[in-house]
Amino acid sequence: MTLLMLAEQSLNNKIQNKMHKELDFIKMNGAGNDFVIIDARKKTIELLPNDCKDICDREFGIGCDQLVIIEESANFDCYMSIYNQDGSTAEACGNATRCVASLLFEENLSLSKVIIETIVGALECFKEPNSMIAVKMGKVKFGWQDIPLAIEQNTQGFDLLGQKIYCANIGNPHAVIFVDQKVHDNEIYNLGPQIENYTLFPKKTNVEFAQITSEMHISARVWERGVGETKACGSGACAIAAIAIKNKLVKSEKVMISYPGGDIIIDWNGDMDRPLVMTGDCEKEFQGHICFDIHNKINFNFKK
Repeated sequence: MTLLMLAEQSLNNKIQNKMHKELDFIKMNGAGNDFVIIDARKKTIELLPNDCKDICDREFGIGCDQLVIIEESANFDCYMSIYNQDGSTAEACGNATRCVASLLFEENLSLSKVIIETIVGALECFKEPNSMIAVKMGKVKFGWQDIPLAIEQNTQGFDLLGQKIYCANIGNPHAVIFVDQKVHDNEIYNLGPQIENYTLFPKKTNVEFAQITSEMHISARVWERGVGETKACGSGACAIAAIAIKNKLVKSEKVMISYPGGDIIIDWNGDMDRPLVMTGDCEKEFQGHICFDIHNKINFNFKK
């Protein structure tokens, strides 16, 4: 066989593989934080970083904050992987966890608890009244090396870019700024990416802007690492509430965090050995089918 024939055969194989790159998906959101979820428990899938970007693209793809892949787990109900719009991996996402738990509860109505394995550990999820789902998000960490920061630093209230920054890690890093009034777009879109990519954060960071409105309520907006502003962030809500409780900025052990997309309730008594519990709802928007053509462009169709 000549080199030309081998080259043509290789090209044909690649084209054939592309033509058979087909996936079913479900679009869901938790408090407005939206996801494309692909179930790979029964069908092995192969996605490249650019595939993730294309799927998340709101103009040419399906459009979402993060892509979520569900796979089989040897010890738990499933394994969940999360990818940001830029193709990078997200270690944790409370809203995505609730969405995946909702699908598992839908599959087996007798279940009241499921355990979802992630890159940072296993998360217990519980079915609550009124279609709410609670997730034990794990222990919050405040040490500079746990965030992580590039240099040793008191993480609870240091100055950066003219802002007082509080940091926490709840599976992924968060930098929280408490403000006295409603946050404007120019603050989010100017400070958000600057702090996300600041050299102090070697793994980058999510950035929250939080306004305490009462002992039990905080309004917030979030700039998510690798995504930009999203309508809500579950782990971000955990970080905001934990920092507020730790620093006695609020007195209640149960705090509602209100994002533009919806409300998330965080329950924590300040005990470092006790996991935070996050509670909220989620919504299935639609489902459909993705097919990548020979040029790696997405074709898709939707169904309710």
